[in-house]
Amino acid sequence: MRNTYLQISLEELFTHILLETRQISDGLRYADIFSSAVERACYLRDLAMLSGNRWIDTDAVRNLEPLIRRLDAELEDETIVIVQVLHGHNDPEHGAVGSVEKRRDLTEKGKTVLSLLQGLRRLRWMLEVADARINAERLVNRRLHV
Repeated sequence: MRNTYLQISLEELFTHILLETRQISDGLRYADIFSSAVERACYLRDLAMLSGNRWIDTDAVRNLEPLIRRLDAELEDETIVIVQVLHGHNDPEHGAVGSVEKRRDLTEKGKTVLSLLQGLRRLRWMLEVADARINAERLVNRRLHV
């Protein structure tokens, strides 16, 4: 998925950014993860600035970081247990052959938080790609016009 954002046009990338921002905003409105309505309103205001008239740049990514950290902490609280899952098989001669993955068993609230967190990380990646591509385009345009 990450390589897709590098290859699509900037218009499509901005469309994805706007759609992801709206999905996250809708999810945050109904998620019970904030201690007060004021805190929720602050985070929703930051997301609204992305889909409003504000330019997308590295400041936008910095504005997402506190929310990502908050959801990370909430995910830890909503984790019931972390289990290790073997992807492979048990060989009688060599023992367990394969890879071990750590999986979280989450509460229902934890599943919502995980979904929001994945969306925010995807949004952060799209913003970083958009910012880099715009900066590269500006640099190329300056060199061509000199």
